[in-house]
Amino acid sequence: MKISSSYILFFVVTIALQVLLFNNLTIGTLIAPLVYIACIIMMPLSSTPLRMLCVGVLLGALMDITMGVVGLNVIATLPVAFFRRPILHFLADYSDIDNEGGIPSPKRLGTFRFHRYVVVMVVLHALLFFGFEQLSFDHFWFFVGRLIVSSASTLAVVYLLLAIFTPRLTAAK
Repeated sequence: MKISSSYILFFVVTIALQVLLFNNLTIGTLIAPLVYIACIIMMPLSSTPLRMLCVGVLLGALMDITMGVVGLNVIATLPVAFFRRPILHFLADYSDIDNEGGIPSPKRLGTFRFHRYVVVMVVLHALLFFGFEQLSFDHFWFFVGRLIVSSASTLAVVYLLLAIFTPRLTAAK
């Protein structure tokens, strides 16, 4: 797989937004956008499982270092990277995903299927991240509120990034 400058720019912008803006942004206790998951969401469809796991570990470790936590982002990002392909197969109902190449997009997967894929990936990541962060049911409703609000804020930023970069990434060959 040839990595184009558009992919590299997308990953750098996404990680820079997370590190420089969203890690330092305090809006409230409920809102914690985790936009770096867009890097996993937009990996090419032809990415091998090993490549996905490596990207998941490296991305999670980078976020752990920048957020000052030990292993939380790796624990949340690695399963999302691992289950990306089965999620695509199940939600997109598309058997030729492996041979298709390119990136997931509304044009490639269909608008409804693409949005469903993005929402499931973001919510799964937030569920794992906040679940392992809390590790108890003492404040269950706070956890649910944080999951909903943070997922919604993450989705808003991810969709903004996708609106900006999807035309560039689909044109990149």
